[in-house]
Parts: sequence; structure tokens; C-alpha cells
Amino acid sequence: MSGPSLDDGKNNSREPDTAETRQSELEDHVDLTDDDQEDERYDCREIYRNMELEAEDGEIAPFRCNSWDCYCCAHRMRCNLVEELDRLIEERPELRRLLTLTLDPSTAPDAQDDQHRYLTERFNALRTEIKDRYPGMSYVWIREEGDGGNPHLHLLVDRYLPQEMLSETAQRVGLGHVVDIRRVNARNAARYLTKYLTKGALHDLPDGARRYGSSADIDLAVRGSSEDTERDWELLMDDYEVSPVDGDGPLRRGVTPSDFYRQRLNDGPVGLDPPD
Repeated sequence: MSGPSLDDGKNNSREPDTAETRQSELEDHVDLTDDDQEDERYDCREIYRNMELEAEDGEIAPFRCNSWDCYCCAHRMRCNLVEELDRLIEERPELRRLLTLTLDPSTAPDAQDDQHRYLTERFNALRTEIKDRYPGMSYVWIREEGDGGNPHLHLLVDRYLPQEMLSETAQRVGLGHVVDIRRVNARNAARYLTKYLTKGALHDLPDGARRYGSSADIDLAVRGSSEDTERDWELLMDDYEVSPVDGDGPLRRGVTPSDFYRQRLNDGPVGLDPPD
């Protein structure tokens, strides 16, 4: 399913950072330790083998799929998201009003995919009306599945919004009149969002449902740093099914879409495994 996007913000998706090396600093926020793999997520470290990113200067980096459906990448991106929220709140202490939007069960669709699509559509409508009254409003949000499958959006906003106005507007656009907004301690504001990042929270969502987002003036580097965006990287692999004409060993070649398909289908490389 490809639902509508929260199109006023940014997708905030970039390359990996080093958040895993600082995991102990993040555990005060939320349990980020995945001791088992009870869900059915794949691990790109096991599936996409023989694949490496190579820069023009010869530097090599392991390929990471940066998907929330990947056990490895989802864990790393959750760590990065916690760190980015900490950084954001330190830089923008005015983001200290916590707004929670919940679907009205009496008007919301029954199916999970439809509920998330409906929540996105109704939030877009609510955001449009609020922007007309409060231009330049900054916010960051996280999606939560919610108890009993009733999805929520949790937002930190940068200004006072009257409860009565929010309830009336939310009901008019189809969200329902139950809207919660409260002022939180600026020092702990990030914790009010990161507490929803429990194990697997950002994984078990329908396809096309964005996990987090922000207004256009806020940048969250959840998939990593943009320091090397101007460098040219190429995704290559060692093809152990083909040997080069002028020597032994595997053929080094560029990755094609069929390589991803075949490795996912076979839980790893087709042909011989690479050496340890």
C-alpha cells in the first residue's frame, strides 16, 4: 500500500551514523536492545552478502539496506532517531508542547492499513488549517501503532495551541474531538517521544506509512550523516558464479536489481559463499 505522505515535512533519510557505538548513552530513553528476533524481519548483513559500497578513492563500506523491515538497520536507525531528537531538543528548546492525535474508533476504518492512511490524510487536513492560523509552526512527530491497533501521532510543537481550537478543528477534519496537548519540561521533551520507540515499534507498520517526520525547517539525520554526499560511491559485488578471463577468483562487478532479488530468494548469495 502506498498511502499519502505527510508532505509538508522532510523524509529525513540519509546514510548511517555511528549511533550503535554509543548505545549505552541511549538506554536511559528506551529499551533499544533486541535480544531475540521474534519477528520475521530479515537481516541485510546475512542476506545481502558480497555487496560493498566502493568510493573513487578505494574506500570500502559494507552495504546496508536502510529499511525498517531489516533487523539490523531498524535497530541502528532507532538509535539514530533517539540521538537526533536529543540534539534537536537541545538546539530548539521551544519544542516543548506535546500533542497527541488519536483516531475516533466510531469514524475510523476497521483495517490497519486503512487506519494509518486515514490518520495521515486527516493529519494533513488538520495541519493545513493550523498553519493558516499559526504560520511558521515547527514540529516533529512519531507514529505509534497504539493499544488495540488504534494508531496515534505524537508531536512536539513550538508554540501554545488552545485545546478548544484543536478539538474543534480535529473533529471538523474527521479525527474526532479527543486531542491531548500539554506542556512538558524542555530538558526531558525528547523522552516523551522516544518512550514510544519500544522494540519493533517502527517495524510493524503498513507499507507506505512513514514512521516519523517534521516540519520543513527541521532536519533529522536518522539514516546517518550527509558528510559524504558529494563523494561518488558505487555498489559492487564479488560474483562467485563467474571468474574473470585473466585470472582466478570471483568477478568484481556492479550490482543489478536481479542480484537483490536472487539473494533475498536464496537467503544469501547464489553460488559459492565468500571466504571468511
